[in-house]
Amino acid sequence: MTAKSTAIVGFLASLLPLYNGEQLNGVWCARSMQDGTLILPVDESGWDEELGTVLVRWQGDVQREQQVDGTFVSTLALVRYVEMHHLGQPPKHLASELEQMAQHFQFKTGCSLYLPYEKPSPDLTDAVSKAVGRMGESAVVNILMKAVGLT
Repeated sequence: MTAKSTAIVGFLASLLPLYNGEQLNGVWCARSMQDGTLILPVDESGWDEELGTVLVRWQGDVQREQQVDGTFVSTLALVRYVEMHHLGQPPKHLASELEQMAQHFQFKTGCSLYLPYEKPSPDLTDAVSKAVGRMGESAVVNILMKAVGLT
């Protein structure tokens, strides 16, 4: 098996209690504790580059298997994992935890999660925070509304 595919499966298997690791025919797999879906590594050694592709057996059924991008499966799993472990926390906290987990995933697997949200520029965030501190929230909101043509 190739490194990225195996690393993704190993990472998923560590997301207890959503997934559990198990051996199947000498191969380490991750099984969903929710519906029994089995995720196995794929041998990508003959490919031009390792993509982190995994084999998904939906509800563990050999007749219903499909190769998919492991980062997509991992993104869904990590979002559920963070939501479950930080239930009731503010959205900012969840976003911060997800960002940390995404960095950990990249370190462990060499792949990046699919997180399509755009992060605000630190310079813009800092400038808005300072302006709110100096002028007040309503004044900054009015200025921004005028700048985008809403007033």
